[in-house]
Amino acid sequence: MAEFEGGPLLAREAGGVALALYRVDGAVYATQARCTHADVPLTDGEIVEGLIECPAHYGLFEIATGRARGGPVCRDLATYPVRIDGTRIWVEVGPDDP
Repeated sequence: MAEFEGGPLLAREAGGVALALYRVDGAVYATQARCTHADVPLTDGEIVEGLIECPAHYGLFEIATGRARGGPVCRDLATYPVRIDGTRIWVEVGPDDP
């Protein structure tokens, strides 16, 4: 996946939904793009052992599940199913997703 040659985080949009895409240990994951606490872009954060660290207040979320793992974050991230088709990344978003 050439998109990730510049690093393991990407900001993308699908169906009008802002997404953060992550490549971790060869797998690709998608979550909402912004932190549930500080409303800042998670793609400006750091990946640490399968977690995304928010750049504003260093809260942690599990990338694979979206689960909030460290203060000050307390609300989980929305996650989205990802499918790889050759060189394309498909993310399934619904009509009611933020």
